[in-house]
Amino acid sequence: MLNGGAISWSSKKQSVVALSSTEAEYIGITHAAKEAIWVRHLLSELYSPRVLDYPITIHCDNRSAIELVKNATFHSRTKHIAIRYHYVREVFNDGIILLTHRGTDEMPADMFTKALARIKLFKFTESVGVFST
Repeated sequence: MLNGGAISWSSKKQSVVALSSTEAEYIGITHAAKEAIWVRHLLSELYSPRVLDYPITIHCDNRSAIELVKNATFHSRTKHIAIRYHYVREVFNDGIILLTHRGTDEMPADMFTKALARIKLFKFTESVGVFST
């Protein structure tokens, strides 16, 4: 989001089979972080290099996935997660991204992933800067 409007979004089927919702969200956070960092660098070239001075906030509705990013200790239940997805821990520890919890009822991305009631769909489209006339 930039100035109240969505400037980038991505929706794709995950290429791996996640064994839990925490793992699926963890992989999703990794993909979101990569996309956000790319947009951040683009904005630093187009707008101002000072853009790189500020962290990117990523919202997630899975507290366990957020804790998995924040706590890098070994967990036997997550040892099967591919190393490439642990990139998100590195950018979190470097202060490039911030992770915040946002309840499922407040996640605009849900409009791309599940059937929603009309009222909720309109709420989410407006929250990303898309308005119906």
